[in-house]
Amino acid sequence: MANRMSLDREGGRWGVVDGHCHLGAAGEEPARSELLSEMDARGVDRAVICPTERYIAVYNREGNDYIMEAVRSHPRRFIGFATVNPWYGDGAIEELERSIRSGLKGLKLHPFLQGFHLTHEVARPIVEACAALGIPVYVHTGTPISSMPFQLAELARGFPEVPFIMGHMGHSDFWRDTVPAASRSENIYLETSLVAVSLIRNAFERLGAGRLIFGSDVPRSSLACELEKVRAIEMSEEERRKVFGENLLSLLDRR
Repeated sequence: MANRMSLDREGGRWGVVDGHCHLGAAGEEPARSELLSEMDARGVDRAVICPTERYIAVYNREGNDYIMEAVRSHPRRFIGFATVNPWYGDGAIEELERSIRSGLKGLKLHPFLQGFHLTHEVARPIVEACAALGIPVYVHTGTPISSMPFQLAELARGFPEVPFIMGHMGHSDFWRDTVPAASRSENIYLETSLVAVSLIRNAFERLGAGRLIFGSDVPRSSLACELEKVRAIEMSEEERRKVFGENLLSLLDRR
């Protein structure tokens, strides 16, 4: 890949991109410096960052502003995703557009925290805005009754031009639905955090490396642990590069 979001190869080692981390506002964990130190220790070159819980649910603008500032401070290390609550209606769309204009690269939705079902009409205007902006949508999945894999598959089938990232692959209650649901919509990509190696391996064997995106969900999980889970799966070097960054960066390059 030869575009501005591409991975660099330095010292013979392909870069690793963590597809999903959280950063809190000032005084909240994990601190920016702590995340960068952990990335350095584990050989992770870049990370997608998004706001933490109350900023996902209610204080969207404040959370997005914090992510923007972190990206501006470390543009070669952080890729920012915005969050907006669909119940804010036109205000949510305006906030999303503002965030993307300010340098963020995608949207994080958390139906459970934000109080909607993925198949509810309230989600459609936000996804339509993402289609117009040409950005991917990361969706937390696995929490009943609002964010299940087959609900995401139904939403994704209605918006084939939008890349959807299935966060946590249905962890913890609906992991068995992950591969069957993703098989219904080719625009669904599976993010690997929190689930067992066996599920990641099954997804790799059934759907291929081109549909997987490595993520850690720091601080909820351990970056070291999440890396080792994916490294435990036998893949070619080309397939490993796709999972560890190329797939995600290709989605971001579609804009």
